[in-house]
Amino acid sequence: MGADDSVAVSTGMSAVDYVVLIGLLGGSLFIGVYHAIFRKQKSTADYLVGGRSMPLLPTAISLLASYISAILILGVPAEFSYHGSALWEAMYSNIIAFPLVAYIFVPTFYRLKLTSAYEYLELRFDNYLIRLLASLTFAMQSMLYLGVVVFAPSIALHTVSGFPYWVSMVSIGLIGTFYTAIGGLRAVVWTDVLQGVLMLGGLVAIIAIGAFRIGGLSEAFRISGEHGRLDFLNFDPNPFLRHTTLICVIGGIFNTTATFGCHQTSVQRYCSTSTLKSAVWTMLLNIPLLTLMVSLGWIAGAVVFANYAECDPVLTGHIKNKDAIVPYFVLRYFSGTPGLVGLFVASLVSASLSSVSSLLNSMAAVVWQDFFSQLSYFSKKDEQAQLNITKALGFTFGFMMIGLGFLVSNMSGLIQTTFTLVGAIQGPLLGVFLIALFVPWANKYGAVVGMLCGHALSIWITYGALNLTAKPPYLPLSDQNCANEPWFESAYGTNKTISGHFPGARYTYTPVSPVQPDM
Repeated sequence: MGADDSVAVSTGMSAVDYVVLIGLLGGSLFIGVYHAIFRKQKSTADYLVGGRSMPLLPTAISLLASYISAILILGVPAEFSYHGSALWEAMYSNIIAFPLVAYIFVPTFYRLKLTSAYEYLELRFDNYLIRLLASLTFAMQSMLYLGVVVFAPSIALHTVSGFPYWVSMVSIGLIGTFYTAIGGLRAVVWTDVLQGVLMLGGLVAIIAIGAFRIGGLSEAFRISGEHGRLDFLNFDPNPFLRHTTLICVIGGIFNTTATFGCHQTSVQRYCSTSTLKSAVWTMLLNIPLLTLMVSLGWIAGAVVFANYAECDPVLTGHIKNKDAIVPYFVLRYFSGTPGLVGLFVASLVSASLSSVSSLLNSMAAVVWQDFFSQLSYFSKKDEQAQLNITKALGFTFGFMMIGLGFLVSNMSGLIQTTFTLVGAIQGPLLGVFLIALFVPWANKYGAVVGMLCGHALSIWITYGALNLTAKPPYLPLSDQNCANEPWFESAYGTNKTISGHFPGARYTYTPVSPVQPDM
């Protein structure tokens, strides 16, 4: 993504904005240093699972923050503005998936006192190979996701401050890597709490200022409805549609179960609490917490869209990538109040750092527990040496993450790219856990063959999807009211409305939009 892919307006942050951003980065580093020096880890158990004594509420918030990335702040409002609200209906699945995880997955894994979730597979099938395959799957999935979340904030930072993309990615990557590697899980959990508060503040600020400009939230939803952005309760059974209620709910159940039930980041969190009851409540609390945060992202999307409904910045050429619409909005309407741009950037960086730190810590746990500790050379070392090796793993994965961020920077559509890459790998991994838990006659041969076949099928479909030049169409866009905007200088003229069109869709790889407007 080049510099001209962002916005065509002047950029800049005030001194107050920089103070807010530096405060976040300094606070995160302080928490990491504090836990490295004053809460010094004595073993890998202290470092990776917090001595299994983490408090309930911070752990629940950390679990939420780990799930939320900059994709919520950038990708979700862009998804609403250009494709509609249908994907929000995945939230319906929370009332099914979270109790399933809380009362089946959590008790099973918690009682085993696991550090790596994939230890369970070896115990269940009495086979190390299936554990190895699952661990490798997790590592691949995590690195792909990390590449996206470390790149996403660079869009906004470039927009509002002029920072080169590579400076943003390297800075966020190094800071997240440093405090995670030295502070362990305790540092990750407490920085997640700080970052979660800032994420909430950033979303609320977008909603409040955007709604004020157009006359309130009710007006934002009215405008969104009139322009076809509110798409709910679509029960069309066609599996080739991009998003329908059925697709979102069914997909949401599997996605939430995979993410919170057997993903290493989640297992590591709830297994770090002091009691099984706390572990269960860590999960149940995320029903309202996750629904609230994700809903705020969609509400922000409605507000941003309503402000540009009759003068869309993609259509006019003011931005050339839909993921830049939120930074563009912030730069337009936040810059007059010192500190607000800094709050937005801090919330975006927080979303990225929370995911970065959680995944780096989890990857260090998996690679140590499932690989290094299985080798006598490492298992015979004393606790301090094992701890130092685990920290070194955290630094190593952090540097690899930065490199992958540069690869991801060539992809557009953050939300779709992430779900395509991560979902393709996540599906077979969830499958092997489901047969381990619910199919007592399943054996190691079926588990190994099933996972390998699942990966082969997923890779085939993903390869086809990522190599198509055709992209999902935008819903109708308009610049008919641009002449009334004092800031408007259109690159393409006014009084023009376009519709999305998706010629020759190859249904196997790329689903079509549930709304196909006429040209």
